[in-house]
Amino acid sequence: MERSLYPTRRLGRLAFLVLLWIVLTFRSSHTWRTGGAMLSFICLMAILLTAASLIPGATLLKLSSHGFTVRTWFRDESFRWTDVKEFTMITHRYLGFIPIRRSVGFRFSETYKRNVLRRIAGAIVSFDRILPDNFGMKAQQLVALLESTRRQALTDPANQYAMSSDPIVPE
Repeated sequence: MERSLYPTRRLGRLAFLVLLWIVLTFRSSHTWRTGGAMLSFICLMAILLTAASLIPGATLLKLSSHGFTVRTWFRDESFRWTDVKEFTMITHRYLGFIPIRRSVGFRFSETYKRNVLRRIAGAIVSFDRILPDNFGMKAQQLVALLESTRRQALTDPANQYAMSSDPIVPE
């Protein structure tokens, strides 16, 4: 069982950034003391980063019976299902109470090796890692899919040998 999820295209964000860049560029062309040139440059960098994330294959989430792989900017990071304790929905809020966006995060199990700083940061924010996108789904649906896939993989007897964390002892 292998399944790949791809992010939704953010063409609206790209169009907004291009429009903002055009406005800032023309607005700052009259006087250079307002800092408009720097804002224009920052906006241009955001356009380039957003456009680069639209390249097919730059970002994906691949689920398998052994674990999942998150690809961001063509860099893969794989996790086994035994490394993950739980998946949670994270709500990003403005001013502490206005929900802006929801995303998916997860906590590592106690057996997963982390350094001290990551353990402290995970204890403060109540998750260890966050997925870069919801991959075309609502956050609640993605949490349910990941949790059900994780539980199914952990209970499948065919995968028990691959997921054992016990060291291999030579006979």
